Amino acid sequence: MKTVQKGFTLIELMIVVAIIGILAAIAIPAYQDYITRAQVSEAVTLGGGLKAPLAEYGADRNEWPTLVAADTAAPTAGQLPATIAGKYSSVTSTAADDIGAYPAGQLAITMNTGKAENGILTYTTANGGSSWACGNTTVDGVTGTGTTIDAKYLPNACKP
Repeated sequence: MKTVQKGFTLIELMIVVAIIGILAAIAIPAYQDYITRAQVSEAVTLGGGLKAPLAEYGADRNEWPTLVAADTAAPTAGQLPATIAGKYSSVTSTAADDIGAYPAGQLAITMNTGKAENGILTYTTANGGSSWACGNTTVDGVTGTGTTIDAKYLPNACKP
């Protein structure tokens, strides 16, 4: 009389566990890099949102403004209300002197959390904000400097 096998053998279970382990070893670091790229995109958005207001302010007054948080106090003369802090990053060059001497300027955004923590993303201009170089790229003859975030976390527009 034949017996019918019920369930899995030990070797079959060990093979399944090994496959799951291999997949996890590949997937977890890739997912962490994906999360970091998403966090860095917030820094890109913060800086990108400031390019036009800074260029307009600079063209009108021939100087850079001091950036103040839009949700705190009303801006005074020489100040520009702006979103300068996000969940994962914040604009660190908020004083006019930190940005530079008009028409040249550099906007720095620092990462606050994640694998890119303490990394800096910069937007650089030499023509009063007509064009901005994101990261360490070159745009219209302006080469950005000062970005310390690993290039694999930057969007293509900011990669050198």
